[in-house]
Order: sequence, then structure tokens, then C-alpha cells
Amino acid sequence: MSSQATSRTTTTPAPSPDQLIAQAQALLPTLRERAADAERNRRLADETVAAFRAAGFHKILQPKRFGGFELGIDTAAECIRTLATGCGSSGWVANLFVIHNWQLSLFPMEAQEEYWADGHDQLCSTASFATKSEMHEVDGGFRLSGRWKFSSGCDFADWFIIMKPSPTCLDWMLVPRSDLDIEDDWFVAGLSGTGSKDLILDDVFVPEHRRLKMADLATGNTPGGKAHGIPMARLPFAWPAVWGIPAALIGMASGMAEAVRQTLIGKKALFTGEQQVERVANQIKITEALSDIQAAELIMRHRLAELMRWAEAEGAPGSVEAFASHKDAAYVARLMAKVAGNLALMAGATSVYLGNPIQRFQRDINVGATHVSLVWEEAAENYGRALWELPPKGGG
Repeated sequence: MSSQATSRTTTTPAPSPDQLIAQAQALLPTLRERAADAERNRRLADETVAAFRAAGFHKILQPKRFGGFELGIDTAAECIRTLATGCGSSGWVANLFVIHNWQLSLFPMEAQEEYWADGHDQLCSTASFATKSEMHEVDGGFRLSGRWKFSSGCDFADWFIIMKPSPTCLDWMLVPRSDLDIEDDWFVAGLSGTGSKDLILDDVFVPEHRRLKMADLATGNTPGGKAHGIPMARLPFAWPAVWGIPAALIGMASGMAEAVRQTLIGKKALFTGEQQVERVANQIKITEALSDIQAAELIMRHRLAELMRWAEAEGAPGSVEAFASHKDAAYVARLMAKVAGNLALMAGATSVYLGNPIQRFQRDINVGATHVSLVWEEAAENYGRALWELPPKGGG
């Protein structure tokens, strides 16, 4: 980290990674108790988000200049993974609060000063998929209209990042809550508690300084990243950012595996009366599931360590390594979806009742694994093309 970055201090001492992870673990009993209500209400409880703020999870990657901790992406991933073992939606939303405040630190400094003007506990949501959108350049900025989907945690957000503001522009634009409307269409099969509702913008003015160019993100050359001097900002943004969702999926799979283990204690096979925990098939299946989860954790930790090493070296590798993070993240997501399916078959018919957390974990994992950033075939194809020194699809 640069001398500029290390000279900045927060108003209170930053917690250590172990302290943050311990706070996440301490919240698990409460998150488990609230999971059904979060799903039923299609949003997290106010008390849950208040606990996240109190713990400071949203500050893990936030710059010290604005009251953050400037810790590593590995700390963020471990906290996200831990929270998701108790409630998938809670881990998902916590991830986005962490990642989005890092995103903000990459915007021009004038935008960051606006965002944190009212304090260092701001929360942000992102909407990246437009069903329709229009952007017009005007004096001093842009006028933006349209409808964007999947704004997870929007009920608690103070600001919003609008991605792909027009069919021909992939840049990000920062908009305050007062400039948009939230429309609730979030009636879904899984991750219901994320409250990922639609955003409606009607001729909203966005000044030029609240725009972050996709080309700068893709090269690790953002104005905010250069101003703060944080090593991770030197990397293409997507390389570390893609790991928040796989971290949550690993946590969900871990929570599901524990729920299955507990469910089978004292349960007998219907026709033979044999104790389920005595059945060799179940012993093998739970071992396989836990081994797959552990393998996913090891892949994630290895990849994040590599990313931080590359960031500290002040340069991103080329060729095959450039596609390794996306490939590994997509593989982990696919593996956790497989684990969820196998665990559900193992758990038996009683696990399908809505009062049983097993079915909720399975649905949350299945929905989370569909995220556009984790399409295995695309990630694997680009990695495979790089192995033969072919350009990626689309030339990117």
C-alpha cells in the first residue's frame, strides 16, 4: 500500500479480519431465526441491516479517507461466506454492500465526496440489467430514463449505481435515492430476502463527475483508484469483484450441509427402520458434499491470494491468467449448485416443507448460481481460448 494510503486514519481503529469474521459468526443464530421472515417479507429486517452497519461490514473495502478499513478482498469473502451459512439472502446483500462501497471508491473524487458527505455509513445498491433505457448527453452530464432490474438491498440504499445506462454504453452512473422510484416486482423462487426490486428513472440528470467509464474499470485505471492508491484498484475491477457471489454460495452450501446433517440425526429409513446416520450411502454423500465445499473454499482462497499478490506487484498478468479469476469463480458457483442438488436428494421428502431451512438453501443457491457474472460456459470458453492463444470472444 502506498505511503499516502497508510497515512490516512479512520475515526476509530479498524477491526482486524479475525474480529470481523467473529462478528459475522456471532450473528448466525439471529440470521437463522430471521431467514423465514426475510423470505416471507421479501427483504431483510431493519435490525439485520443495522447489525451489519454496527459491525462495519460495509467498510471492509471502503477507503480509509472516508472512514473505511481498506482490508483485503479475502476478509470480505470470509465475512460474506460466514453470514451466508445462516441466511443466504443476508450473505448476498452483505456482499453487495461491501462491494458497492468499493465501487464508489473508484469513481472520480468529486462523486465520492458527494456520496460520503453525510457520513461514512452510506449504503449503495446497483442495478445492472435494463429492460429499457435512454441516455442523452447534455451540458455538464447526461439525462437518464429507463427501468433497471435486480437492485438487491435497494430498501436500505442511500445511493444507486446504474450500469449500462443505454444500449450502447456500459459505463456506471451514480444516482441518489431521491432521483428514482423503486417498484416492487420481486416475487421469485429463491433469494427472496434480497429485495432485488426494479428501479425507475425518469429524465434524471447525472453530472459528468458521477460517471465511471467501463474502459477504466477493465484496465484498473480508474480516477478514484489512482487517488486512493489502494493496490487492489490496479486490477481490472471484475477480477476481485466477481468473488462476492461465489463466497455467498459457498456459505449457503455449508449451511445447507449442516442442516442436512442435523435433519438425519435420529431419523429412520421408512421401510427398513435403519438409522439414517448408520447408512453407508449417507455417510459417503455427506462426506462428498463437505469435500466439494472445502475444495471450493480452497479454490476461492487461492484465487484471492493470487489477486492480492498481483495487485501488490502493481500489474495484472496477461494471457491465460487474465481469465483465471472468472473461470474459477464460475466453476465454484457451478460446483455449489451440484452440491445443493445432491444434498436435497439425500435429505429426503421432509426437507421440502417451508419450515425446513434445507429447501430455502437449495432454492437460494439455485437462483444465485444463475447470476450473469457466473456463466460457466462463457468463462471456460475464454479460458480455453487463451490456452491456445486465441483472442476472447468479443475481443475483450
